[in-house]
Amino acid sequence: MKIIQVTDVHLGRQGERRYGADLHERLDQCIAHINAHHADAALCVFTGDLTETGAPQSYADLRVALSALSMPYRLLPGNHDRRANLIAAFPEVAVDKNGFVQSVHDTGNEVLLFLDCLAEGRIEGELCDSRLAWLEARLEQSGGRPAYVFLHHPPVALGLPQLDPLALERPERLLGLLRDHGNARHIFFGHVHRDIAGTVAGIPFSAQRGLHARFELALDRSSEIVEQAPPSYAVILIDSANECVVVHGCDFLEQWPIYSAETGERVTA
Repeated sequence: MKIIQVTDVHLGRQGERRYGADLHERLDQCIAHINAHHADAALCVFTGDLTETGAPQSYADLRVALSALSMPYRLLPGNHDRRANLIAAFPEVAVDKNGFVQSVHDTGNEVLLFLDCLAEGRIEGELCDSRLAWLEARLEQSGGRPAYVFLHHPPVALGLPQLDPLALERPERLLGLLRDHGNARHIFFGHVHRDIAGTVAGIPFSAQRGLHARFELALDRSSEIVEQAPPSYAVILIDSANECVVVHGCDFLEQWPIYSAETGERVTA
């Protein structure tokens, strides 16, 4: 199964440039690239910070942009989003009985779990008792089949002094739940605007840089530097039968000279 992950779109006003980039244009280019190269994907998951301010017009613009996407998609809120405005613009979005934007995609062989960790008005993420209860029920229903978890905030300290205090609060509650059930195979998130991979509580995780600018890699200090690095989305290949997950980062705006592997000759400018 192929899944596309796009994160940190940060869509704002039309014509606005943030750190030198037009994010409306960037989103359109991202969607066009996904359609051209990965139309066979089962799903495209947007892991939060869909907009910059949560404004209704930004969600309306997002809906127009996503109408061009050639595959089904799931939307998750991040700290820059506003849940009510997201649901108003996308009334078909799945919500749980408490109104959180949480859902499950059950393929029969595995389950994809989409979590809402938005804490309205705060940068940090949270999973309250009701959201964790929803997750526990879904894990029980999975019957031990491989589970893949998507959310916005990292449930792990990443060694980034600027960003670690702004991660998911009390991550041990989520990780303990996943550890107890024993079938979580990977955790996918955004929020940190960097490509990062590792393991927490014995579970592999990966973060994607996304469409917005990248935070500087500063491990020894809190940095306010933002780099306009190439935007990226992830191509996730899941083979549950062989317990295999592969995550490719795709810098979709990058163009490099091409050479023949056989002759070593340059074949494009």
